[in-house]
Amino acid sequence: MNKKCPILAESCKISGDFFNFSYLFSAFKNPNVQTLTSLEELLEILPKCSGSEFVQIAKKLNLQSEEFEPYSFWDKETYTRNCVSRNEDYELILLCWEPGQETPVHDHNGEECWVYALKGDMEEIRYQDSTKATERITESKRSKMLEGSVAYMDDNLGYHSLHNRTQERALTLHLYMKPIDSCKIYDTAEGAFIRKDMQYDTKDGREL
Repeated sequence: MNKKCPILAESCKISGDFFNFSYLFSAFKNPNVQTLTSLEELLEILPKCSGSEFVQIAKKLNLQSEEFEPYSFWDKETYTRNCVSRNEDYELILLCWEPGQETPVHDHNGEECWVYALKGDMEEIRYQDSTKATERITESKRSKMLEGSVAYMDDNLGYHSLHNRTQERALTLHLYMKPIDSCKIYDTAEGAFIRKDMQYDTKDGREL
């Protein structure tokens, strides 16, 4: 059902790991394309969208980290997962990173994922299934995620991990096209993937 999302419906053009920025620039020149500059706008639009319209949302984010303070919770031991908004079609999560924190290598349970570097710079490492009998996965690429950039990931591109290599706190905003309640993570001790149920540290700004 078309919910009349106010985002202009265009076909997505993705080049490798990041969006085709020359296409993105030309799209912004179109007066019918709306740039999302506030969390309020984003939360108003998301429930009205479905399918490929989420691609358009991810391409048009230009948000300020200060707006996310009510959803920002920190833990010295690990990054935190804070649910900002969710329904059956999407999941919007804010991840809060202390210096040095990182995810394990993981997949996305068949769903699509866009990561917006809201504050600070991150590093993404991608992996593929290895053809060697001595290892399960092999590193395929490392990329810098600079503040304000958007990265795309799905299981067809392999697995990945995210790392805050800086000495400052960082925030990343994750939009999943359908919520991810479990995924496979790589257990380095076992040398194999195991399934893990995903949990939030907070939801709607409240600790769980």
